[in-house]
Amino acid sequence: MFGKEEVMAQKKAKKAAPAAAASVAVMEKKAAVKSEAPAKKAPAKAKITDAAVPKAYVIIDHPSEGETVSGLHYAIRIGASDGETVEISFDGDEWQPCRSSAGYWWFDWGYFTQGSHKIEARLRNGDKTVKKSPVRKVTVI
Repeated sequence: MFGKEEVMAQKKAKKAAPAAAASVAVMEKKAAVKSEAPAKKAPAKAKITDAAVPKAYVIIDHPSEGETVSGLHYAIRIGASDGETVEISFDGDEWQPCRSSAGYWWFDWGYFTQGSHKIEARLRNGDKTVKKSPVRKVTVI
């Protein structure tokens, strides 16, 4: 004969069997639906955009626009992207080479004349001008 505990365990198992069977049926149905679902597309390859490629730039950092310059010497500082050379021009005259130091390009401006001047810089790779800076207007006293 069965003991009281064994009878109780059998009754619980009989009650749990339909719930377990229903749970298995639900799981099988989900698996069937999942297998019928369309395959997911592979993620698209990343496109290279203009934002991903650094743009060439050149800008005169100092002197600032409209600044008044005085003295016998002024070190002009130019920020520029990678390039072979940076050159500078005063009032549209010939281009003069700048020197690279401490992450910037520099031009030691001296013997300048009093009055208004327009300064422009350009970045070059070989014989090709890559980019020109905006014109910077300064006054020398």
